[in-house]
Amino acid sequence: MRYFLRGLVLILITAVSVAQSKDFQLIYKDGKVGLSDAKGNVVIPAEYEELGWSTGEDEPTSNTIGYRKGEFWGLLALDNQRITEPEYTNLYPAKGGFYIASVRGKISHNDFLGVITNQGKVIIPFKYNAIKLDGLRAVVGVKYGRQYKFGVVDMADKLVIPIEYKDVVSLGHLRFAVKNFDNKTAIFSDAGKPVVDFVLDSISNYQNGHAIIYANHQLGVVNNNGQIVEEPQFQDVRLEDELQVKAFDEWQVLKAGKASLSMNYDNIIPFGNENYKVEANGKSWVINKENESLTPQRFSCIEEPVNGKMLFRYHNKWGIIDTGGEVFMRPKYDSLILNNDVIYAKSQGSWSLFDFHGIQKSNTNYDEIGRRTGYYYPVKKKNHWGFIDRSGDEVIHCVYDQVGEIINNMVVVRFHGEYGILDKNGDWVVLPQKGRLTIINDDYYLIKSGKLSTLKSYDDETIYFTENQVDIMEDHLLEHLSDGGLWKIDFNGRIVNRDIPQQRFEEIRSSGEGLFAVKYQGRFGFVDNQNRLIIANRYEDVGDFGDGLVSIKLLGKWGYIDRHENIIIQPVYTEVSIFKNNMAIVKAHTGYGIIDKLGKKLTPQNFDQITSLPSGRFLVKKEGKYGLLDSEGGFLINAKYDMLEEVNDRYVKVSLFGKYGVLTSNGVDVIPLMYDDLFYDARFDEYLVKKKSSWVKVAQ
Repeated sequence: MRYFLRGLVLILITAVSVAQSKDFQLIYKDGKVGLSDAKGNVVIPAEYEELGWSTGEDEPTSNTIGYRKGEFWGLLALDNQRITEPEYTNLYPAKGGFYIASVRGKISHNDFLGVITNQGKVIIPFKYNAIKLDGLRAVVGVKYGRQYKFGVVDMADKLVIPIEYKDVVSLGHLRFAVKNFDNKTAIFSDAGKPVVDFVLDSISNYQNGHAIIYANHQLGVVNNNGQIVEEPQFQDVRLEDELQVKAFDEWQVLKAGKASLSMNYDNIIPFGNENYKVEANGKSWVINKENESLTPQRFSCIEEPVNGKMLFRYHNKWGIIDTGGEVFMRPKYDSLILNNDVIYAKSQGSWSLFDFHGIQKSNTNYDEIGRRTGYYYPVKKKNHWGFIDRSGDEVIHCVYDQVGEIINNMVVVRFHGEYGILDKNGDWVVLPQKGRLTIINDDYYLIKSGKLSTLKSYDDETIYFTENQVDIMEDHLLEHLSDGGLWKIDFNGRIVNRDIPQQRFEEIRSSGEGLFAVKYQGRFGFVDNQNRLIIANRYEDVGDFGDGLVSIKLLGKWGYIDRHENIIIQPVYTEVSIFKNNMAIVKAHTGYGIIDKLGKKLTPQNFDQITSLPSGRFLVKKEGKYGLLDSEGGFLINAKYDMLEEVNDRYVKVSLFGKYGVLTSNGVDVIPLMYDDLFYDARFDEYLVKKKSSWVKVAQ
């Protein structure tokens, strides 16, 4: 309760403070409004329809306040003297004791803006469609059709910057950013003189006497005199406290340990067969090996080429550009998908199909277009599915609830909640029915209704039926019996000899060397494909055969036996791998190690982790550091790196303390550990390495 009262007191104090801070208060009487001062004295009688401004504010400004009569506004002094008649459609205060007002056009009936003083004098006539005051200048706009053009006038309506630009924004410090219709920005003085030409993409507001300028994804600095302090070439700029710039990260191409090219970007990615995609300040483009731009530098995203075409995103719309840099489809689509020889395009919620010449093939816009199946494309229109061909013709009309994949020139469809099969012309092969249908081949299909699965021919002949689970194989059905067994059923409905064990097992695994691991009464053993017991079911778990040995688990430990159930390696390990190249990775209580087929320890068993690599070597981890062993378990590189990965059979990439380098597989330095990032480009057998840039103070 004590805290509630304290909060209530604070609220009351705040409310009183707000009330006392207002010098004037609106008063109401008989549906009219007036104004009283802080002492409660009436300064304007309650005889007006509204007091305040057309923006909704009601605070007096410069000893004046707006009043409304009917739909028009006028200017009123605080002694109730009318300064202007109610003749303005809008009226609100601007900076410097001026007011922006508008009058209704006599012909167009549109509002035209101008500027008046607190004496009601018109200083900027009512001829503009937009006005924003900045000191003794006004940014004005005139509408031509659907397009606005902007410029700057002084307070006597004298033209300072011609009214012919796409946009004009005050930057402060008597400077204006002026954008032309090519979307390039210049800086003008308040005298209307250009101090920086139309070479910028945009410019920030001034801060501490400087502004950031943007050109082609790069940043620079301009001072309040319009002088470029730093050309646009940086990744970032700081204006707070002191002026600082940060260059793009430096990327070098290294071949045989020597730099052949240096570039400055945020990121570089191999692109296609011979180019790179580069990223800088949210823009992506393609360069060649000579660092020459192959595409414009204004896209926010560009994707890998497909048949010589690349998707790009610009202003949140997608387009297509070819590998020569020519725009193939303008960025006007919400989504685009390149699919080998056709293009899926989505615009305003609908999908269309185009060929790789940019010609629209589908005559109808669809809700969805699916991936090609057979020679057709599934399409959805008004919540129903059908198919179109590559020419865009609707070969199967959109009347179906659902369609499947085309198999053998037939397709399963759902029609009014039932399932049937159509041929490629849309004619019924199997009429709709309740059960779910699956096409098997040209002669047979399977219908599943409840628990019952029925194999049928297209002549409506029933071949076989069962309530057991059925898997469709290439030339037969595999029936799962209720007691765990399996039957092989040919397409004539006959139970045929099986290549799998016939006894009823709890689990069956193919383990290699022609044997199956089987689980019976909770224990594993091995049988051959004639269901003959080769290794008795006495093991808690088993692995797969490799190099003639298979892992087995007894009393919670793993070892190895051969095909004849001879114990080759005693079960003493907590983890084991399959034997490969006569070696296996095992784990003892001391850690991981490598053994041979006789159980001989080829390495100490004290590693935290061992991974077999494609080269036949082994990556090892110990105390958080990585090293490399040869194919026989001998040390090539001591475990002292934060990261180690094979580049190829000859080299490995390593990192330590956040720096990257390259070693030979024997541990000899090839590229020193001095780079902030590094990756191998197998296309050209060379490396791309990065050095991060840092912030630099700019002398002023």
